[in-house]
Amino acid sequence: MRRAATPLLLVLASALALAACGGRTDPPASDGRPTSSDDPRFLPLAAYDKHDDARTVSKARWTLAKECMVRLGFAGLENLDVDPTPAWPERPAGTGVVTMAMYADDEFRYGVQDPEQAARYGYQAARIQYEHRYPKKKWTLSEYLALTGGFVGNDPKTVHGHRIPERGCLGEADRAIYGTNPQDRRDPVLELEGKSLVQGKKDPAWKKADRAWAACMRKAGYHYATPQDAQTGDDRRSQELEDRLNGSRHDPNEPTALEKKTATADARCKQQTGYVRTVHAIDVRIQNQLITKNRTKLEKQRSWNDDAVRRAQDILDDRS
Repeated sequence: MRRAATPLLLVLASALALAACGGRTDPPASDGRPTSSDDPRFLPLAAYDKHDDARTVSKARWTLAKECMVRLGFAGLENLDVDPTPAWPERPAGTGVVTMAMYADDEFRYGVQDPEQAARYGYQAARIQYEHRYPKKKWTLSEYLALTGGFVGNDPKTVHGHRIPERGCLGEADRAIYGTNPQDRRDPVLELEGKSLVQGKKDPAWKKADRAWAACMRKAGYHYATPQDAQTGDDRRSQELEDRLNGSRHDPNEPTALEKKTATADARCKQQTGYVRTVHAIDVRIQNQLITKNRTKLEKQRSWNDDAVRRAQDILDDRS
């Protein structure tokens, strides 16, 4: 299913060793379907991984997870609201682990595009979109571990005398819906979407679009070779770190004025150079080629997703 805004959670122990886990699942962004192949939201591979069904699967997942949590002794969660479904659980602060989340959203496949949105959210629109759609809930450590099985170090593997299922209650729910944990299975749609970008960026027309965009950015006072460089913003992050060391009280979860300014220039240059139109056309062409070469495994993926949606709907119907 298409992921409108998905957090990839990286859990870092205090010693900065990579430990664990991952989650699935606005600035108000348009939720309307693309109406033509000229729409930059249109991706041929999306036909094999539909976002329309994500709500059904997510609601069924959390319905089963809630039942599992009550079974493990968390009676207070019996009335947990799962519509809309909560955001993917985050490990609570103060437990010796730092959690960082990176958000991906198909709507920003080519980076920021709307200057007004960029001026408000910088490069963080995907995160804000996700948080708008999925209510954030604070969990205790025992609740978090029971939900996710995201153990680090000596975290307890049992709770209230019950052993926590593999990958927690959410993992148990996924196995009931998908037959396996999706994280353990290669997703050809995601792989081919990534491959399309890698191949696309090697195309001479894409490189030409990058150069035109970079020239526009230089006129605005920025020196980045590609939009990805601007979004990563190593120079900007260095400045932001220096500001914090000098006593800045800026909320690290909010975009700085410098980030907003850079993102706005980025979006304007994309509009002025026709960047998105150019790279999207290349992306569509390559995706169509990849579909032709990989149709069998893509059809299997679509069938796998369709089966999961049917099971999810049956789960919800049984409880209605």
